Amino acid sequence: MAVHRFGQFLVNNNVVDEKTIVEVLNVQRKRTAHIGMIALEEEMLSWKQIFKILNEQAGTAKLFGEVAIELGYLKEEDIMKLLELQEKRRPRIGDILIQLKIIDRQVRDKMLEEYFKEISK
Repeated sequence: MAVHRFGQFLVNNNVVDEKTIVEVLNVQRKRTAHIGMIALEEEMLSWKQIFKILNEQAGTAKLFGEVAIELGYLKEEDIMKLLELQEKRRPRIGDILIQLKIIDRQVRDKMLEEYFKEISK
């Protein structure tokens, strides 16, 4: 069976259960920087622009990036760069599992090695 997510791989190999992965994914989501904050750090937006975007976004189903583009603050390629930076900075599931003392580094490293073998088939 092809597995495309490390968390599912860990569940399939009885390293952790599904409940634990859901909890870890929630931790990961909470620790992932919002693209507005990344844009601020990268000096692509000011605080004033961020608040304007958030005010325009409130009460809509639009994404932060969509509103930033509509307001002319960012271009689509800027959003793509921000999303790429966000993904690079996102805490990894294996690291979170170690921090929460659910698994140790050796288990994580062994499972990552097996996971990469699995997905390269």
